[in-house]
Amino acid sequence: MMDRLEQYLLDAQGKEKEEISSNNPYGKIGFDSGKKRLGWVRVTPFNLIKDSLLSISPLLKGKENFIFVGMGGSINGIKTLFFLFKRHKLFTLDSLDPAATEAILKKIKNIDKTLVISISKSGTTQETQLLSLALRESFGSNWSKHFLWLADPSAFEKLETLGWKGAQMRPIQFDAQADVGGRFSCPHTLIFFLPLFLLLKQDIGKLKQVYDIYLSSQALARHQAYLFAEKYKDKEPAYFFPQVKGNLGESFSSWIVQLFQESLGSKKENFSVKTTGLLKVKNSLFLPIKLKAKINNPVASLMSQMYFFQAFVAFYSAFKDINFVDQEFVEKYKDAMRKIEGSKTDDINLLDLAQIIKEVKGKISTKQKFIEVVLYFYPSKEIIAKVRQAMSRAFSDRMVFVFVGSDWNHHSYQAAFADKNTFYVFLLASSYLNFVEGISQATLVKNIEKLKIISKATHLTLEDKSLLFRFSR
Repeated sequence: MMDRLEQYLLDAQGKEKEEISSNNPYGKIGFDSGKKRLGWVRVTPFNLIKDSLLSISPLLKGKENFIFVGMGGSINGIKTLFFLFKRHKLFTLDSLDPAATEAILKKIKNIDKTLVISISKSGTTQETQLLSLALRESFGSNWSKHFLWLADPSAFEKLETLGWKGAQMRPIQFDAQADVGGRFSCPHTLIFFLPLFLLLKQDIGKLKQVYDIYLSSQALARHQAYLFAEKYKDKEPAYFFPQVKGNLGESFSSWIVQLFQESLGSKKENFSVKTTGLLKVKNSLFLPIKLKAKINNPVASLMSQMYFFQAFVAFYSAFKDINFVDQEFVEKYKDAMRKIEGSKTDDINLLDLAQIIKEVKGKISTKQKFIEVVLYFYPSKEIIAKVRQAMSRAFSDRMVFVFVGSDWNHHSYQAAFADKNTFYVFLLASSYLNFVEGISQATLVKNIEKLKIISKATHLTLEDKSLLFRFSR
């Protein structure tokens, strides 16, 4: 039997504020600055999905390599999808560190058979623009045949003014609306379905089979999400442990963290939120959430789990009276970036890991039970493990998280702004790669400087609970 809150969510999708009943909480918490954001609830007819993909098919002819460029919700779901398919020539790029771009280009033997799919709802995401412009240099004057932008239709004209006239552009949503926010775009939009279409060798029949299995599980997933939200509505602090079915890798962790942290974090006074992603947790403070459904198809299972966690956030937010679709504090570090643009970035102290730990011990407070380390560079798995292990040993009474690059700003900054229980350590590389074949040094330097400015602005806005260093490896 469907609960009233479930019905409220279904009733609110697609409607403007004034069209929603005053009894329906989503009329208040489902809008971002007056703009509706519940499009992810709507079931898309498969014929719209099919038509959208077939309209793109001519652009895919002769292409063997595909690079998806984006930040946060525009890319994290794609990373998880890629993990399910072991052999393919699809890549994701979300780091301004030139080493990340080089790592991809080294794997591509023929750049002329490559399509870059750049993703930005507004079309103006700075990192996405800079990375796309850098890749564009690799194609020379014939670049327009190698770029496809996924954005809201209202962004198309802006993209042209930013120098992308001649590139193909498609709406993120199949119905060409703009009511799905970034962290809710997977698995409901072209951001998810285009890479899946490619991974399935452009087989529409197989795609429909996956979609039908997913749709058949929606009602169960939604109701289970409601039951978990009702169970936890009075539990505080809001520390969640979303448990994942199947082997989805650590890539799903970033997607989960963004969904929970950005939707719930810094939304209420003295309301503490923390999400563990895929980390193994034995702390009873963390509340487990898991979809209990047998779905044999791994892609459909991933889609169902995404929908389940999104529905949980929507229901839990209704119980807590939280607007889960906005992220107002993200503008804080962006404002700081504008103020310090062009300022020095070479005045940041260079320390090794032991020295960094000493500095953290001198500033962290007893109430800060979590440490988040953000690496503003493209690290190896060994470096990530080294940092995590050293910090965990030094702070055995605290929980340590390690995140990579400015992607953190897109999935956790909102929650960080008002978080009183977490200490943040921001680390730049001691030096960055300044040569990538096919890309000018000036472009690489510009991207590196932007990465440094992002880290510096982030630290300045969280200065009372963070440290910023260059990291000597």
